[in-house]
Amino acid sequence: MLATAFDRIDAFVAVQRASGGPTIEAVELLQEVAGVDAADRALVAARADLLGVSAEALLLGIVVARLATAPA
Repeated sequence: MLATAFDRIDAFVAVQRASGGPTIEAVELLQEVAGVDAADRALVAARADLLGVSAEALLLGIVVARLATAPA
């Protein structure tokens, strides 16, 4: 399942690179596909601060986990 999640992210990155690099909108759409919305992003930001980690790294972990458990 984890390999599938990374394959999905690799495909996203490949498409984004082909069109000049990822945009904020594209990243938000990827998060939406993984079931992460604006309220979730705010929660991640608050928790990341408390944990002393970057919000981006924490959010990436959540996106990978959600994509790993999403149906194909």
